[in-house]
Amino acid sequence: MISVRFPKPAVLATAILLGAGTTVPVMTNSQAQDLDLDVIFNCSTDGPLGEQTPEQCLESRSVLLNSCTACHTFVPIVKAQKSEEAWNSTLSVHRSRVPDLTDEQFEALRAFLITHFNETLPPPVLPPALEALGAGLPA
Repeated sequence: MISVRFPKPAVLATAILLGAGTTVPVMTNSQAQDLDLDVIFNCSTDGPLGEQTPEQCLESRSVLLNSCTACHTFVPIVKAQKSEEAWNSTLSVHRSRVPDLTDEQFEALRAFLITHFNETLPPPVLPPALEALGAGLPA
């Protein structure tokens, strides 16, 4: 289980999420909240894997947490619940922003997002402080 503690109110650095598989304590002078990344980014054999193996899913999750969060939190990503066409549109805009990713990594990320965060699945429940991080951002 990957568990990350987030402060309330959230003043978060994306460094929290670097290194999937790591628990990083993030504390300020306020109460903390636990967040299980394995629930939000489920790569277990009974999870929504689509065509990916659990290992490929974990690699894609790592790409998301290490690349996408360099510019923004993961909250608007996991709350988007987009169709495949909408994800393709979003990702086409973002491809030039991650030139260090190989085409294979980018395609695996696309497959991961389409499978995990689409209109057929309910969005993950996040602590209120994290929910606020996604407020007002484009879908």
